[in-house]
Amino acid sequence: MSNVINAGSGKHFFIDQRYFDRSSDVGLCMNPPRVTSDPVLRADNPWERQGISGYNTVIREDEKSFRLWYGANFISGYPQEGAVRLCYAESEDGIHWHKPELNLVEFQGSKANNIVVPLDERQSMQGATVYIDERASADERYRLWTKYQPTDAEIEAGTEPGLWAMHSADGIHWTYDDNQPNPPNQMCDTQNVFFWDDQHDCYVGYTRVHETQRRDEAAEMEHGKRYRSVGRITSPDFKTWSQPTLIVLEGDSVDLEAPLPFNHVQRPQMDFYTNAAFKHPEADDVYFMMPAAYHHWEADDNPATMDVKLLSSRDGIIWHRLGDREPFIRRGLDGGPDSGMVMANVWPIHTETETWIYYGGRGSKHNDDERDGSNTGLFRGVLRRDGFVSADTTLSGGEFTTPPLEHGGNELELNVDCGAGGWLIVELQDAEGRAIDGHTFKECQTVTANAIRTTVAWNGSTSLPADRPVRLRVISRSTKLYTFKFV
Repeated sequence: MSNVINAGSGKHFFIDQRYFDRSSDVGLCMNPPRVTSDPVLRADNPWERQGISGYNTVIREDEKSFRLWYGANFISGYPQEGAVRLCYAESEDGIHWHKPELNLVEFQGSKANNIVVPLDERQSMQGATVYIDERASADERYRLWTKYQPTDAEIEAGTEPGLWAMHSADGIHWTYDDNQPNPPNQMCDTQNVFFWDDQHDCYVGYTRVHETQRRDEAAEMEHGKRYRSVGRITSPDFKTWSQPTLIVLEGDSVDLEAPLPFNHVQRPQMDFYTNAAFKHPEADDVYFMMPAAYHHWEADDNPATMDVKLLSSRDGIIWHRLGDREPFIRRGLDGGPDSGMVMANVWPIHTETETWIYYGGRGSKHNDDERDGSNTGLFRGVLRRDGFVSADTTLSGGEFTTPPLEHGGNELELNVDCGAGGWLIVELQDAEGRAIDGHTFKECQTVTANAIRTTVAWNGSTSLPADRPVRLRVISRSTKLYTFKFV
C-alpha cells in the first residue's frame, strides 16, 4: 500500500500536515518557551569583560551533570587577535553554574581561570559548538567546530583563519585537528553547528554562506545581493566536506517585503544571523532550527535587534516557518540583559517533563559602539517536554484522521494537554477507513489528561491490533496534542 507511513516506535510531531489525511477545525500552534530576564550565567571575570557570547553549548551528560561551553568576549567589535575565547562551567541542576579554575590557558599572566581554548591567549575563537560524537574514538569523543583566528604572527607565517575543528577525550583538554581550516574558505561567522545525521548517514554542518556575504561581515547589500543566510554542507568523516554550500534558509519575499516605516533604506531589512539547527533525538525525521533574525532597515542598521524564530524540517534541507513567523523567543524589556539581541543555542535539554532551551542575550544592539559586558548573560527558556508545536482544537471541537500507519508498538501513547474542560477520543480504523471492532469511539475511554505520557484505552484495554496498518481518527475539544508514539 503506497500511502502507508512506517510509524515504527519513534515520536511523531505535528510540525506539518503529514498526519492530517483529513482534518476539520484543527490548527498547528507554535508554543514559545517561558522565559525570564534573569540570566543563569553572568559575566564576572576579567576575560569576560565584553560579556557572555550568544554562541554557547549546554550538554546534559546525566541527571546531575550539566556541562556548558560558553563564549567569553574580551575585545568588542570585529573578531581580532585575543578577542574571544571558549570557557567552561558545570552545574548539578542546569540553573546554578560553577566556573571551575582549570589552570589550562594563560590569560594576562595567570592560568587561574576556566578558559579551555584557544590554547594561546592571543588566538581568538568565536561561534564554537561542542558535540559528543558517539561514532568517534575515545580520545575524540568530544568534537568542536569554530571560527578560528590565529595570532597576527601566525597569520604572517601562513596559518589561515577560518572554520577549524578540535577534539578531546573529556571536553576540557582540547587538541587541534590536522589539516586546518577544513573546509577551507568556508564562511563561518556564526555559531557553526554540526552533528551526525542518521537519516542521511553523514555529518551535516550548518554555517554561513560565502555567496551571500563577504568576509568583512558587514551586511552591505550591494545591488540587494549581500546578506546573511544559513547554509548546509556534509561530510562522511568530518574531514572532507561538500562544496559549494547549499543555502537552506534566507530572507524570502515575505520577510523582505514586510511593511516598514518611511525612514528606511532600499536594501533587505532582515537576515538570519545564527541557525541552532538540530535533529530531534527521539524522532526519525524531525528537525528544528531556531535562527536569530537580525532586523535592520535604517541607514545606520537600526533597529539592530535580534529575536529567535522557529522552523521545522523532515530532512534537514527543506525548512518551513512555524508560528506565522512570529518570534519563538522575544527580546526582553528595554535596558535588560536580553533587550537588544537574543540567540538560541543548539541542543535543547530534555527532562522528564520539560524541554530547556538555552540562549544568549545582550542589552546592547548590534550597531552599538560601546557594549556593556555586565548587561549580558546566558538564559534558560522552558517548554513542556517536546512542546515546540501542537495540534490544537478550540471549545467548538475539531478532528483529524491520519494516513495508514504501520506501527511497531502495542500501545498508543500521547503527549497531550486537555486543560480543565478539554477531552480527546481516538478511533482506530483500517487502511480503507473502516472502524476496527473493539477500537471505536464508543469503546474509547475519554482522555482528559494533561500528561507527557498517557495511554489510550478501549474497553479497559490498551492493546493495539498488531497485524495491520491503522489510521488514527481523533476528535477533541479544547486540547493541545503535541506528539504521539506507539510503544
